[in-house]
Amino acid sequence: MNALVILAQPKKQSFNSAIAAEIVRSLGQQGYDPVGLIDLYADAFNPVMPQEELPRKFSFDETTLRYQERIQAADRVVFVYPDWWGGPPAIMKGFLDRVFRPGIAYGFREADFKNADAPGLFSQKRFDVFITTDAREPESGILNDWPPVMVWKENVLTFCGVTEADVHVFWNLRHSTYAQRKAWLDSIHSMLAIQPRSAQD
Repeated sequence: MNALVILAQPKKQSFNSAIAAEIVRSLGQQGYDPVGLIDLYADAFNPVMPQEELPRKFSFDETTLRYQERIQAADRVVFVYPDWWGGPPAIMKGFLDRVFRPGIAYGFREADFKNADAPGLFSQKRFDVFITTDAREPESGILNDWPPVMVWKENVLTFCGVTEADVHVFWNLRHSTYAQRKAWLDSIHSMLAIQPRSAQD
C-alpha cells in the first residue's frame, strides 16, 4: 500500500507544510510504503490548461503526465492546502483540471463527461483533504454545510468514483494559538487512522 500527499502552499515555512510533513510521517507509521510528496509550488507546476489539451483529453506536459502516473499508482491520496476566497489556491484547482482527466479519474464515451456507462475510476482509492481556513465553523456544526467541503465530496471525489473519503478542516486559523496548532498536528495521526465506515458515520 502506498500513499501520495499533494501540498499547495507557496510558503515553505507554513502550517500547511507542517501538516503535510506530519501526514507523511504518520502514514509511514501506519504502514504505507512509500509515502510520496508532491509540492506543487516547489515543482512550479503550471495550472493553466492549454487550449489544445481540453479537446484531445490528454496532456503532453511531462509534469502533468508524471502526476497522473503517481496518482494512478497510489492507494491513498491526501490533499493539503489553505482556503483562499472559499476555495483552493489556483495551482491546486489547476492540478484537478489537468490531472483528473478522462481515462485517469473517470471514464468517458463521446463527450468529456462521465455517464452511467463511464464510471469514476478512483473507486479503489481512499482520499483525505486537509484544509486550513480563517473561516469559523458553521453554526450547525455540520461539516458538509461548508461549501468547499461539499465541492470536494460531491463535485470532485464522488464524480471520480471515490467512496472512502474524509475532509478535515482546521477552523479560524488566524486566531489560533501555538497550543491549538500543536494540538491539531498531534491529532493528525488519529484522523488518518482508517476506522470502519459505520464508526465514522
